[in-house]
Amino acid sequence: MATGRKRPSSLPGRILARMFLMLLGFAAGVALFMPWNKLWTSLLVGLDERMPTMRLRWESIDRDGPLGFRVNGLRVAMADTPGSFAFSRAYVRMGLSPLALVRLNTGGSQCELELYRDGTMELEGDFNLTSLLGDTDFKGSIHVAGSVFLPAGATLPQSGWLDIRSQQLVLPDGKTVGDLAFTAEIRGRDMIVRDFSMGSPLAIRTAGRGIIDPTDVYRTAFDLSGELTLGKRSIPYTLSGTLGDAIR
Repeated sequence: MATGRKRPSSLPGRILARMFLMLLGFAAGVALFMPWNKLWTSLLVGLDERMPTMRLRWESIDRDGPLGFRVNGLRVAMADTPGSFAFSRAYVRMGLSPLALVRLNTGGSQCELELYRDGTMELEGDFNLTSLLGDTDFKGSIHVAGSVFLPAGATLPQSGWLDIRSQQLVLPDGKTVGDLAFTAEIRGRDMIVRDFSMGSPLAIRTAGRGIIDPTDVYRTAFDLSGELTLGKRSIPYTLSGTLGDAIR
């Protein structure tokens, strides 16, 4: 007499399904009831304590969850340096690679910052200088792109590059600068300036070297040389001083 084929037991499948549902419920409970605001606040406090050359201040944290949060009224300052960079909002999203993706907002203009576990930081985007520099009289926007390697414990990047451009800026003294470009390579305290140029009020193009002051960014010294164009004639041009002198 023929016998029917025995159906395989579904017990292992039911066990796996129940385990999956239990894990899903646990994850949902963690996401809903974990005090993410306190955890992200502790993260920022710890980050501030591990960077002795920088100071982080903020007004509040919201939109917090397991994958990210928003910081309102963020201010970043260099230690022993007057003034600070002001961001109306900073959106932080955590991940694996990059470790964190940060979208910085300065009065409508936005820049994205990618942070990696080895200390590499990459950024590109726009900054509204009036908002970024707080109560100064700078007006206009700059486009910034760059990458720096800042390992744990270091006060200055070991290596990197920076490119800054602007079509038009109004300086605190009311002067207007057009077609500004700055490109530099960073090697610790040494900054190799590949290009510092502007189209107006003077048409200049220079290159040279700078020395970064790790305690006061405004005391960063530079020595540049190149040419100044007057009509159809070009003459030698040199520029030296500190960053503080240049932006006053």
